[in-house]
Amino acid sequence: MAKLEQIKIVIKKIANIPELQGHICFFGGSMPYIVSNQESNREHSDIDVLVDEEYMSIVRLLLKKYGIPIFKDSLDLNLDNDYGLKTYINDIYVEFEPMNIKNNAFTRKSFSPDRNMCGTETIPFMEITDLIIPIEIDGIPTYSESLELIKVAKEKYKRDKDLMDVDFIDKIGINQDKYLRVKTLFNNSIEELHSYENTK
Repeated sequence: MAKLEQIKIVIKKIANIPELQGHICFFGGSMPYIVSNQESNREHSDIDVLVDEEYMSIVRLLLKKYGIPIFKDSLDLNLDNDYGLKTYINDIYVEFEPMNIKNNAFTRKSFSPDRNMCGTETIPFMEITDLIIPIEIDGIPTYSESLELIKVAKEKYKRDKDLMDVDFIDKIGINQDKYLRVKTLFNNSIEELHSYENTK
């Protein structure tokens, strides 16, 4: 677990890598606080990073270049595709997940070593800015999932920390029309999950 400031330091390091700029998007519980530049008053467990799928090889090369070991890599498993990797940066758990945006559909791929599951989630859209928005973190340009999408996802899971984040998002305010659009899109998303045998 880490304080928001520790999370922000690592996010800024990743966002400031020239080879990845314009090709990554952050999401998860820390982003509403970072986007609004306010303290979360809670600890955070990890950092979630979406990466244009053709840039995942660059992520792996950069981790090797900087001497950062990969904790779990989907390419080491007997899978049909690249479902990302898990690592630690500054002792903070970081997940890099492949994404692609094409034909008015936003798709992310991920895997869970604990459950031996992998899969994809595809959300249709008319305007990509309903799902992904440009942001700046202390002057560093990058992208985040929209607060509306983060809220909808957290309303699904309803863990204590999710409800806390939903309450915070409501307090700082969002576009209600956009939220309703995103909720409909999210409800129309297609999720495909597959189990796999862990041979490692």
